[in-house]
Amino acid sequence: MNILIAPNSLKNAANAMEIADAIGNGLQKAIPNAKLKTLPLADGGEYTLEIILNKLGGSTITIDTIDPLGRSIKANYGITDDHACIIELSKASGYELLSSKDRNPLLTSTYGTGLQIKDGINRGCNEFILSLGGSATVDGGAGILQALGIILKDKSGLDIPPGGGNLLILDTIDTSKLINGGEKVQFTILCDVTNPLLGENGAAITFAPQKGAGPIEAAVLDRCLAKFGDKCEEYSGKNLIEMKGAGAAGGVAVGLSTFFDSKITSGIEYILKLQEAEKYIEWADVVITAEGSLDEQTYGGKGPSVLAKKAKKAGKKMICLAGSVPHRFEDPDNLFDAVFSLQNKPMALEEAINNTLVNITNVAFEIGRLLK
Repeated sequence: MNILIAPNSLKNAANAMEIADAIGNGLQKAIPNAKLKTLPLADGGEYTLEIILNKLGGSTITIDTIDPLGRSIKANYGITDDHACIIELSKASGYELLSSKDRNPLLTSTYGTGLQIKDGINRGCNEFILSLGGSATVDGGAGILQALGIILKDKSGLDIPPGGGNLLILDTIDTSKLINGGEKVQFTILCDVTNPLLGENGAAITFAPQKGAGPIEAAVLDRCLAKFGDKCEEYSGKNLIEMKGAGAAGGVAVGLSTFFDSKITSGIEYILKLQEAEKYIEWADVVITAEGSLDEQTYGGKGPSVLAKKAKKAGKKMICLAGSVPHRFEDPDNLFDAVFSLQNKPMALEEAINNTLVNITNVAFEIGRLLK
C-alpha cells in the first residue's frame, strides 16, 4: 500500500514536517510493509519559508527588525540559491508576536516586514516571495512602503504615524526617496483567501476581530482602508480595491501592487506545484492530511481542501486528521472519505497542544489498523 502523508502545520503545536513524521510513525507500527512518502504543506502561512528553501535550496538570514508595535526583535527570512527572497509576513508582523492585550490593528504596522524586504534589496535581490498568513496588521502594507522609503503624508505635509488607524489622515504620497533598486523589485504574494479590500468580506470587517479589534474598531479600519485604497488607485491607475486577495493580511497586496510589479497567487497552489504534488498523488493509494481546525475556512482555499480536490479527482482515498472537528461535521464537496479528531478525551487546549505529536501518532496507528 502506498500512502502519501501531506499535512498542514498545526498552529502553536507542531510544524508540518513534525506532523508528517508523527503520522508516519503511527502508520509504520500498524502496517510495517506500507510504503510512505511525505509532502509537508503550507498555504502561505507558517512553514512556507522552510518548504520553499528545502525545495529550491538556499540559506536563512536573521536580522534586527521590529515587531508590529515597533519593539526591537530578530526575525529571519530566506534567500534561495537563485537569489530570490522568501519572507513570511508573520515573522516580523505576526499576531503571535503580541500578547492578547497588545493586539490592536489600529496601532500595529508592517514596518518590520518592510525592514526585512529592505535588507533583501540591499543584498541585491529583486524577486520576493511574500507569504501573508498570521498577520497582526490592517495597514494596507503602509508600514512596508514606509520602510522602503515611500513617504505617506497628511494634509500638513507630515509623515503619518504607523498603524492602520492613521491611514484615514493620508493625503499625499511621495516616492522620491524609494530605496535604491526598489524600482526593479517584483513580488509574488502568497495567500489563502480571495477577499476584497473593503466591506463585509473585506480585510477589516472579516479579519480585524481576529487581530484584537472590536466591531467599532473594525468599522473604523474599514474606513481607513477605503481612504488608503482610493489613494492607491488614484496613484497607480489600477483597480486594486476589488481584486481577489486584496483583503488578505490587512490589505498588504494593495500597497505593494500600487508601487511594485506584484502578483497574488494561491499559497497552497504555489506550494503544491513547487513540490510536484500531482506526481505524489498519482503514486499514492491513500492520501492523509492534517488541519488544526476543520471548519468552513478549510473549504475556502486552505491546503487540505485543495489537496483533497486533487486527490479525489485522481480517484484516491482521502483521510483528514484535525485538532478540532465540528460536532455536526459537514463535507459539502465530499472531499474526505474519513475524518478523525486528534483528541482521545476531553482536555484543555494547552494539554492538547502539549500532546499533539503523541495524539497524532496514536490516531495514525488506529488509521493504519483500519487500512491494514
